[in-house]
Amino acid sequence: MDHLKSKSLPSVEDKLSVVLSRLEKIENSLRELNDIKQVLRDIESNTHPNDDSKSVGREDKTEKVIVGIRASVISVGDIDTVGQQFKCDLYLSACWAEPRLQGKTTEDLDWNNEWHPRIVFFNALEIEKVHKNHFLIYEEGNEIPYACETYRMKGSFRENLELWDFPLDYQELTITLMSDWTNKQVKFEKDLKKADNIRPETFTADQEWFLCRHVVTESTDTIKTEGSSANDYPLYHIKCHVKRKNGYYLWNIAMIIFLIDILSFCSFSVDISSPSDRLSVTLTLLLTAVAFKFVVSQSLPTISYLTLLDKYVLSGLIFLGFMAIENAVAAVIPNPDDQKMFDRICLYIGIGCFLCIHVIAVVLVVVKSKARNKALYQSAKDFREQQQRVNDYAVERQRRLEQRPPKEQQIPGKGKVVLVDSSS
Repeated sequence: MDHLKSKSLPSVEDKLSVVLSRLEKIENSLRELNDIKQVLRDIESNTHPNDDSKSVGREDKTEKVIVGIRASVISVGDIDTVGQQFKCDLYLSACWAEPRLQGKTTEDLDWNNEWHPRIVFFNALEIEKVHKNHFLIYEEGNEIPYACETYRMKGSFRENLELWDFPLDYQELTITLMSDWTNKQVKFEKDLKKADNIRPETFTADQEWFLCRHVVTESTDTIKTEGSSANDYPLYHIKCHVKRKNGYYLWNIAMIIFLIDILSFCSFSVDISSPSDRLSVTLTLLLTAVAFKFVVSQSLPTISYLTLLDKYVLSGLIFLGFMAIENAVAAVIPNPDDQKMFDRICLYIGIGCFLCIHVIAVVLVVVKSKARNKALYQSAKDFREQQQRVNDYAVERQRRLEQRPPKEQQIPGKGKVVLVDSSS
């Protein structure tokens, strides 16, 4: 009997060890599944960092929500003319009336389960950092709260630069917001409770650009094209303007081309009977001008049109080319008197062409500069009008508040809600 017991004990121990090993394997498998689950969650959070995919729709599908946008441009810099992009540090707030949340506070809400405008930065190339926050605002005299969504973000944005007037150009640096809701559900407008602003003291590209102290905003919709979506989506453009400082290009390129063109007249001081010496002077100057043309090309992106500086440099090259042709043609005229007469006539024609080219260049500089200043003045005027609208809105709201007694708002079971004056 003892022998049978001693024989059965090892078998039980073996079975227990097998069960324990299997349980250990199951535990390891569960741990691996938890790791995989966490990885999938990380992938989902990286794919939808703003939880836009979890956005809740509104009960009334026909309701159109007016979202007020307020922008504060904290810093602009690294304007890349060749890459056609710029960097911006931006604070943005989007507010909309939310009757469904009446009587609630910010702490009561799980914002992942609430409706929001699903804002995306439409022309962003890279977003380095973004911090998103939500809160409720109760304005004094208004029982319906405003839901606010704020962004503090820094990133690189795409901008198609208009370089027709380079280097006398100005650029409109635009940050475009888009909602993933259609324009039948959401409309962007300027938030009149606070004015937009820009901080010129943090501008980091002041060696090449001058930053204008205004922000212009515009609300539009996407343009429907053939093969595009059947729906249109609301857009909101935040624009700031920069004016190029053109001293570098005028002194280091335009002035050099001007001097090269003048020096081409030195070939007329060489005796007409020595065409090789004349041509060596003219062709050397022509090759020097070609080298400066390549310098200009490196300062610009690949574009299909000529800039103002391109036109001036090319006019100088064409002028030098005609001077070289004149030197060659004058050398083959057999009669010395006719040769000298031809050379003198060409000299006078060359002086006339030189003067015409530079008179036209000076006129264009004046006209383009005035047109640029006029456009920027109009943008500054629009910004002042927008600020006046904000001030008028604040005055009108204050007048309405003075006409009615202040009213305390009560939340069942939670006491009084703090009423916030959003103009402060």
